Amino acid sequence: MRVILFILGMLFSADGLYCAATAHMGAGEILIISIGVIFILWSVFYKAARRKKFLKVLKVLFVIFMSILTVYSCVICVFGHMDDVSYNEDYLVVLGAGLNGDEPSQTLKLRLDKTVEYMKSNKKAVAIVSGGRGKGERVSEASAMRDYLINNGVAAERVLRDDNATSTYENFVYSKLVIDKDNVAFITSDFHVLRSLQMAKLNGIDAKHIGASTPITSIPTACAREFLAQIAAIRYY
Repeated sequence: MRVILFILGMLFSADGLYCAATAHMGAGEILIISIGVIFILWSVFYKAARRKKFLKVLKVLFVIFMSILTVYSCVICVFGHMDDVSYNEDYLVVLGAGLNGDEPSQTLKLRLDKTVEYMKSNKKAVAIVSGGRGKGERVSEASAMRDYLINNGVAAERVLRDDNATSTYENFVYSKLVIDKDNVAFITSDFHVLRSLQMAKLNGIDAKHIGASTPITSIPTACAREFLAQIAAIRYY
């Protein structure tokens, strides 16, 4: 059992550090690294955790937390693949993600590739790319997204840009300002669909959705980040 706990600790820590090195050190990365460290400490102090009451309580609390996080992660990932678009929508809101300088990150590229597919299938749709300029980014996410879509065959007049949004909630706040019809869909990563749907409804947008896949190495940190973001989103309700 100690070996299994140690291996889990190394895997979680390595994944968090990898994602931090290839993207940035955010809340999700910190949480995953912390989980890894706890697993490693559990393996090191395995016997003490079985005898000392204080450590036994911490162990139970950690197991409960991991169970909740695991169930939540499974739910959001499964829901994120339950696309319900009709390919007859008037607007497609494309939610931003991080950039590497002025280039879309791998997560954002997957969203944009889904957008290109959708725009080719629905010739009447107008895409609204939404995302402001984050820390360490040379341009706004919306600007990089628009360039990517145009470079991949989407006509410039079919892409509107929102450079102001700094959160999922604001993605829909600012997109709503240019939406003049009710037939709307949005694209984001699979793990992000459920919370995005909630934020859309809070803004009075009854939207359909498409979930883009997430690189397997990014799933743990993405789900951890989303778990924390869902807790923080309570302020909107």
